[in-house]
Amino acid sequence: MATSPTSAGLSSTYQRMRGVSPPDGIDQVEIEHRGHPPPLSITELSQTAQRALAVGASIAWMLVSSSLILVNKHLMSNDGFHYPMALSGLGMGFSALASWLVCKVFRWVDAKKSISLRFYMTRIVPVGLFMALTLHFGNVVYLYLTVSFIQMLKAFTPIITMIALFMTALETPTRQLISSVMLIAVGTAIASYGEVNFSIIGVACMFASESFEATRLVMTQIVLVGLKFNAVEGLMYMAPACFAWLLLGSIVLEGQLILQEGGLQLIAAKPLLYMTAAALGFAVNALAYVVIQTGSSLTLKVLGTVKNAVVVWLGILMFAEVVTPLQGFGYLMSLIGFGIYNYIKLRPKTPERSYKSIPAEDVEQPGPETVKGLT
Repeated sequence: MATSPTSAGLSSTYQRMRGVSPPDGIDQVEIEHRGHPPPLSITELSQTAQRALAVGASIAWMLVSSSLILVNKHLMSNDGFHYPMALSGLGMGFSALASWLVCKVFRWVDAKKSISLRFYMTRIVPVGLFMALTLHFGNVVYLYLTVSFIQMLKAFTPIITMIALFMTALETPTRQLISSVMLIAVGTAIASYGEVNFSIIGVACMFASESFEATRLVMTQIVLVGLKFNAVEGLMYMAPACFAWLLLGSIVLEGQLILQEGGLQLIAAKPLLYMTAAALGFAVNALAYVVIQTGSSLTLKVLGTVKNAVVVWLGILMFAEVVTPLQGFGYLMSLIGFGIYNYIKLRPKTPERSYKSIPAEDVEQPGPETVKGLT
């Protein structure tokens, strides 16, 4: 099941982007659950243990993320499960359940925030719609494009995101920023020109996925800015909304085809494979959280770039995909531009804009648990 290209829920990149503080009316509280010890913080581990955990999580994230891409490609192209919205829905349904168990039942992740139903319906559900569209079109491309070419096109995402930020006045264009994205654009154009199995439908779906992802990020920055969810906690709130949209869309658009073409029989014949694919989607987000906690968001971005390059070679080895020298040159140019873009984006910024606070009535009052305010 595909995950959001940002793969870290409501990532710290946008939380730190403007130097904002939590909006008025959001109470961050530390809850002492009766009979349950508080979760162990990663920062409480020894320095050696943290380094070992960082290395292990980084390697695991790259392996799991790459495996998810290859499994999705296999299910969509080779196994005959041609229902991208249903496939995304399976992953989001599993993620919704797993993240709730991790945060609320086992309490392996410290989830401190509580939000009202009105806030959830008016702010999180709309963001979930664009997350669902991102995942849907992100899976559709596996029907038309090679794994290698898909990874190359992902380098184009910063350009669409930057345009969306410029249009909403959330980002000020600079010469360096424009130069980096232009390098990405030229490299992607060269890589596309050198692609042997070029499909206009596949490229259109890929750009649609990236456009919806950019919209989701902008909406997240405007609507949910200040709610500093970690990846798993954010997934606990976002995944149910995304799953609901995907379920509705799958019933309307794919339901009849699934029944006629035996889509349910495919799942029944290989339940372990589909369950594994669903679990991989959640694992990507959970491991991203650990990587950010033990390293930084920059670490995750660097690993993502390396992972995409590795997946290009895996596509060549596992699916006999062809990458021409011209295509490889274009992809290398895109990677250089992508590296410069990330360097610019992660430099310290000064606050440029304030946002409307979240109304106090949108925050649920604490329950019977003993609550003490964080210092």
